Amino acid sequence: MQDIPQFAQMQNAIFPFVGSLVFIVLHIYIYKALLKSLSIKPFARLVWKVFTCLNTLYCIAYLFLRDSANVPQAIYFLLSLCLGITFLFAMAAFLYQCCSLIIMTLRTKSARSRWRHRAKVGIFILSLIMLVFGTYNGTRKPDIVHKVIQIEGLSTSFKIAVLSDVHIGGLMEESKVKQIVEMTNALEADMIFLTGDIVDAPLKNVEKAVDELANLKANDGIFYVLGNHEYFHDVENILAKLKSLGFHILINQSYTFDNTFNIAGIADFMGWRGNVEYLKPNIEATFADIDPSLPTILLSHQPKVISYLKAPYDNVDLVVSGHTHGGQIFPFSLAMLLQQPFISGLHTLENLHQTKVYVSQGTGFWGPPMRIGSEREITLLELQPPH
Repeated sequence: MQDIPQFAQMQNAIFPFVGSLVFIVLHIYIYKALLKSLSIKPFARLVWKVFTCLNTLYCIAYLFLRDSANVPQAIYFLLSLCLGITFLFAMAAFLYQCCSLIIMTLRTKSARSRWRHRAKVGIFILSLIMLVFGTYNGTRKPDIVHKVIQIEGLSTSFKIAVLSDVHIGGLMEESKVKQIVEMTNALEADMIFLTGDIVDAPLKNVEKAVDELANLKANDGIFYVLGNHEYFHDVENILAKLKSLGFHILINQSYTFDNTFNIAGIADFMGWRGNVEYLKPNIEATFADIDPSLPTILLSHQPKVISYLKAPYDNVDLVVSGHTHGGQIFPFSLAMLLQQPFISGLHTLENLHQTKVYVSQGTGFWGPPMRIGSEREITLLELQPPH
């Protein structure tokens, strides 16, 4: 069995070095565009230089240690938080430069100087507030999001819990997974859908945390599809582990539940980068065994799977996805819209079948333990026949 796909081995080796270069450039920009101008006093500037250097080193350390099993949680939290500090301060520096362009239109030099000072101090304080709020919001319990969806041809109601983007590994350790499992079980759902990026670390480092998923309870089964992050680790070992927990693994496959509806699951788009055929998305294989007389639910990690929903594969009633994290930290949600058709919530496609698409904001987080403009969620989808 291949441990890690070859493309992932290469990307995992290169990523820390490329990421380090990016963080060095970002920190130079942050210091020159914002921090340097906060004070003209030599000591204050020295403090900001030291802060900039340390934060750069911590970000680089995160890149090289992110998959290590030997980093204490407190240290991992600090390193992860430094990523969020970098993103927020980079946005603050950019916002200050935009404000400076407006301030330049003021007539007098004294007015320009006064408003520049107000702008940079105000933006810096706003960044600190967002840092505290974002960290609180990212580390608190997930919200329970309840959606009622009417499905044509459904004969009875079903409650389905959705977990997506848990990202087990790093800060999402055993106790956090246990909390998610307990909250999910409290919903008493008939089924549970796991829509990818559930495991985001080498299996040997997080096996105890993954074992907590065995305590998930759903009378009618637990169904799992791959996310893009599983491909960066020992994906086949992860699949074998989840199968051993009793989950239905759907990789370009479908399952007909009790002659009531079809559940189809497609491999993630990340599979195209590898050379393992069955891990590549295949819409034809995914729909090969569905019963066309029954409603169909498609599980896909990325919502852009809707580009595949063309005849004869457009007879889909509901798509359930994740991946986007709701943007996780605004304004990255705007960038996410360049890649995905939706970033969160329930949508209806303008096709013949009026396909519903639900995109989870994710149950965990990736990178910095922060959420701004998005929420962690455990979703309860209540599927009902039309009234």
